[in-house]
Amino acid sequence: MAVVGLGLMGGSLIHRLRTLPDPPRILGVDPDSVTGLRARSLGLVDAFGLPGEGLAGEAELVVLACPVKAAIRFLGEEGPGLGPDTLITDVTGLNSPILWKAQQMGLVDRTVTGHPLCGSEASGLAAARADLYDGARVWLSADPAAPESVRTAVAAFWTRVGGKIEWIDDAEHDRTVAWISHLPQIVSSALAGALDSAGYRPADLGPGGRDMTRLAGSSPEMWSDLLEYSVPSTGVGLSSISRALAVVADLLARREMDHIKEFLELTHAWAHGEDSLADRAEAESRP
Repeated sequence: MAVVGLGLMGGSLIHRLRTLPDPPRILGVDPDSVTGLRARSLGLVDAFGLPGEGLAGEAELVVLACPVKAAIRFLGEEGPGLGPDTLITDVTGLNSPILWKAQQMGLVDRTVTGHPLCGSEASGLAAARADLYDGARVWLSADPAAPESVRTAVAAFWTRVGGKIEWIDDAEHDRTVAWISHLPQIVSSALAGALDSAGYRPADLGPGGRDMTRLAGSSPEMWSDLLEYSVPSTGVGLSSISRALAVVADLLARREMDHIKEFLELTHAWAHGEDSLADRAEAESRP
């Protein structure tokens, strides 16, 4: 199998594959030759190649463990050189753009996009670890043209490296991650920017501040790519947060502490798995 991208996600994948009783022959592809040489010296890959050298064409399974834009570029440039039975999956975090490009390249019948819900704000091969995928939800999407045999084979691969499979429509997946993944990232980065402008450094923060700004340390390259292909739901979420912050700021300015406490009680209930704001609003609207 070929892993395209040997950063945190791809590096953790090859670490995991090496722990299997019968690991496959692992081909590593990365634009950084130093990373490739490091992976070879650690015994994590059997062969290494730069993008464009066609090494992935030898694989039975290709995992795109690179940013979305790089994955799309790989499919466009090297997709025609893959074997006729080569299967494709990925960890890019957005499913529709990958399936769209696979459709364009005539590869959609053997592509199953994947999104393992795991990771870290750290990046690079040095941050990789073999247990990253253990117990992780892995959302998979496929075009109707992909036969059951392809779906089964890719799902089996993700199960083998520790994932727990959930199938989801690609458009639904991308709307969902806009809310539960992209939005927290942007908010964390915005908070880090505000703290920086106010003259505060990470060492000044307590546990809450460190928790809230942890995601700000994530890979800028990965996130700029994800946000470029992000769906309108991201903007809707940001507008929702902006309105909530404006309301709280107004309540604070007017010292309406009862309303602020009510807001905090509602969000506290949500955080502890109790009724959500939407559930309560629906209940109150019933006659």
